[in-house]
Amino acid sequence: MTVPFPQVPPGQIEAANVSIAPDGTKYVVPSGMHERLCRAVVPDADEGTLDPKTELALAGWVSLHTDGLTRRVYIDAPDDFADTAIVKRFARAHDAESIVMARHPSGDVTRWQSPSTISITEQ
Repeated sequence: MTVPFPQVPPGQIEAANVSIAPDGTKYVVPSGMHERLCRAVVPDADEGTLDPKTELALAGWVSLHTDGLTRRVYIDAPDDFADTAIVKRFARAHDAESIVMARHPSGDVTRWQSPSTISITEQ
């Protein structure tokens, strides 16, 4: 599998859109390019059926993104995702005032009001 986006440099997580592969490798994925990432890493995904970030989560990827306007961080993750540290680092890097994580396939949504309140348990 070839990922068409650059890796996040070690120790950095400042990009507005970061996707994490199942092996833990982090990639900078520009806004609107998750469709391209999905086609590259989930070739059997049904185009147009699900949101690309949902398809990626179902394949074990985590998508972290911020809109830059509302100081909110959004996360699409597999149900078994439990990496509190990366979520806190990403939220702090973007001065997040709120964090929303959707888990897939369960559809469970968790909200936190600040990075310090983040607590993730594996489902």
